[in-house]
Amino acid sequence: MLENLLSCLALNSILASAFVHSSEKGSSQSLAQEIANPLTTMIMVPVQYEYNENIGPDDKGTRHNVFVQPIIPFELNDDWNLITRTIVPFIDQQDIFPGSGTQSGMGDITESLFFSPTQAVDGWWIHGFGPVFQFDSATDDYLGLDEHGIGLSYVGLTVYGPVTWGFLINHIYSAEGSLGDTYSNTFFQPFYHYTTEWAMTFELTSESNYNWNEDQWSIPVTLTASQYFEVGDQALLLGGGFKYSTAKT
Repeated sequence: MLENLLSCLALNSILASAFVHSSEKGSSQSLAQEIANPLTTMIMVPVQYEYNENIGPDDKGTRHNVFVQPIIPFELNDDWNLITRTIVPFIDQQDIFPGSGTQSGMGDITESLFFSPTQAVDGWWIHGFGPVFQFDSATDDYLGLDEHGIGLSYVGLTVYGPVTWGFLINHIYSAEGSLGDTYSNTFFQPFYHYTTEWAMTFELTSESNYNWNEDQWSIPVTLTASQYFEVGDQALLLGGGFKYSTAKT
């Protein structure tokens, strides 16, 4: 088990913008929780690095991923915010498919738009929903799905003291030809965060994916720890952890 965990090491570093609205300034603990909130009203740029090996049809592939994920919120009116989340993947991989060799470059970009009420539902449930777009931006056929995609996304969460828990779900269809003809994928990510008084956040999450065309689940589980600190006026969250990928079913 330990060997499998080490082979799926995932190091995560998050860079949060120093542009924080004055009403959101507070303790390091509260700011660390706000940064970990997928519906944050702070402008920030998370950067995540992952290393995976023993992947692909014959379990001989290796992959390095760097995900740049700018989050930019917009105040639409007194009742609604729009939070945009962009995921730009940069990939270096080898032997993912038999005889495929090595590929490096950018993968498919995903853009999510969350319309989120400014007030929590019943005072405790924070949520957002909207369209999600997947762009055929991969620089190599092996780095993407070779088609644009479109779908819907929803995220909901609650904060109770130092604990934040919730889930994100989306479904994306291939948008060329018949809708969903090439791919139809559901992504489900439950998450649980605990932030200590010294602003360290522990996160347990699963980035599960179901491929409807192939009737196949992929259910990796990730455990990370991230520490909040400041360098001058710049807020930072830096950490790392492990990802364990269960067998595809």
